[in-house]
Amino acid sequence: MRKSPLLSRIYISVFVSFVLMVLLIWMLFVQLSRNVFLNLGTAELTPKAQSLSTIVADYLEGRVSESIIMSLADTGDDNSGVINAYLIITDNTGAVRFMSDKASAKMILDIEKYSSLLNNADSIVRMQSVGIIGDIIVVGVPVKNAAGEMLGTLFLYMPQYEAFATRGALAGSLILTMLIITPIVFLILNVLLYRIIRPIRRMNEVALQMADGRFDLRVNEETFGEIRQLAQSFNRLSKTLKKTFSELTFERNRLVQILNGMTEGIAAIDKAGNITHINPALEKLFAKNTASPDPRMRVIGHKEVWEAFEKTMQTGEISTFQLTEYTTVIHASIAPVKNDNGKIEGAVGLFMDISTEAQLEKTRREYVANVSHEMRSPLTAVRGLIEPLRDGMVTNEDTKKRYYDIILREVVRLSRLISDLMELSRLQSGNLAIEPDVFSIGEMIEDVIEKYASICQEKHIKLTAQSDFDACPALYANPDRIEQLLGILIDNAVKYTPENGEISISGDWSGERAVFRVSDTGTGIAREHLPHVFERFYKVDKAHSGLGSGLGLSIAKEMMDLMGESICVESEEGKGTTFTFTCRMYLNLPEAI
Repeated sequence: MRKSPLLSRIYISVFVSFVLMVLLIWMLFVQLSRNVFLNLGTAELTPKAQSLSTIVADYLEGRVSESIIMSLADTGDDNSGVINAYLIITDNTGAVRFMSDKASAKMILDIEKYSSLLNNADSIVRMQSVGIIGDIIVVGVPVKNAAGEMLGTLFLYMPQYEAFATRGALAGSLILTMLIITPIVFLILNVLLYRIIRPIRRMNEVALQMADGRFDLRVNEETFGEIRQLAQSFNRLSKTLKKTFSELTFERNRLVQILNGMTEGIAAIDKAGNITHINPALEKLFAKNTASPDPRMRVIGHKEVWEAFEKTMQTGEISTFQLTEYTTVIHASIAPVKNDNGKIEGAVGLFMDISTEAQLEKTRREYVANVSHEMRSPLTAVRGLIEPLRDGMVTNEDTKKRYYDIILREVVRLSRLISDLMELSRLQSGNLAIEPDVFSIGEMIEDVIEKYASICQEKHIKLTAQSDFDACPALYANPDRIEQLLGILIDNAVKYTPENGEISISGDWSGERAVFRVSDTGTGIAREHLPHVFERFYKVDKAHSGLGSGLGLSIAKEMMDLMGESICVESEEGKGTTFTFTCRMYLNLPEAI
């Protein structure tokens, strides 16, 4: 019972109900049995009184002695009478002629009163009175002779406790019966309650284990009545919960996988401001302030982010802003999370790395500005020279020729710029086919060196080949594009190599691919500029010093990518630059083996 509060409460309830029932039965028994046994006593005395009236008539007429009457009635000494009751006889005047027991004066007065009521009456009087012995039962009948004349009255009476002697025995039997039946009832009750409590207890145990996530448990349905229906409902609930929980777990895992697989950072907080979820992308975006006492700052070390979260929680409006993490530009969007009633329960933030988009936008603006600048410069020069020629302000033929030479040079420059733009556009669009062919690099290097020899001599720059390119195996690439690449790299080296400098071309073909290098002893490139040298219009000289349009290296990079080759740059500021590119050797091709 200690382990089952329900069983204890049932036992207590049954015990209290049983005790109340016994008390109620006893009270009803006492109340109802009193009248029943009084009526039984009266019914017992009435025929005795009627039978004794004839003998009493003979006694009043003197034919029967008093000793005979005394032998019939009880006396106060030994209660040995035949009629088992006390007897009082009065004559027709109401005077007491015989009294088997010494009654009280009040009892005598009551008898006299009753005697007067019985005079000239044929009825039987049944009454109760109170004497010195307690409540008594009295039956009175008139006594008449053979002629019907009234001789007196006869009263038989007995104490109430004598009449209730049978009731006491019956009450004792009733109590004994209850004492015998009570343990039997409780034993049967225990068996029945155990059959009811056991499945309920099992359901409670299963419910506790279900609360820990064990939805595969079931209870025994082989019971009866409502308990069986409850067990069936419980098992159906467990099965439904298992299915629902499995579906929710699947959806949760899928959602977590989706969130964790996103390239955008996700952070969610509850209404108390505590972080409930972050994904791996978020951890890569932001630096952490590990020294901060705020646990949120140890995840995202930007105070403005959490201020935006708090603002969204307060206003319910979406907050969007941008912030910079080192060189990374991050776009943040924070939205409130509301329940079905529209109450804000938290907020979720989406953080996107828009560095590429920002760089593209920056490149687009610079591209437009560079194209405009590169085109404006020659056009401005041409316009500045054509206007005085048109107006006839220049009359000297030598001056006119010099103006024409400048105009031609600027037009050629503009034409070359447009050609480079179109070339780069075709390369980037993928519409330009670059067909590979077998060729020898030795003759190509000699031609390139001879082509740029005069330019290098003018600037007092030494241009040499550091390797025996005639020993290089045949290459498999587009020879025109390789020659164009060499021209771009040498032209770029000439521009940034001061007088008495040196430009060298070297190669190595001992590996799977041939590797060629164009090195100079020029001004070099700062480390922060190296990642951008192959971008369109990118110049180390931001003031547009006139050293080219900035498209040559972009074209070189696009050509090498289309041919499946690589190009890279190494440089140290003030010491020179080396461009390295690869080229496939014909002997290493699978079809050439």
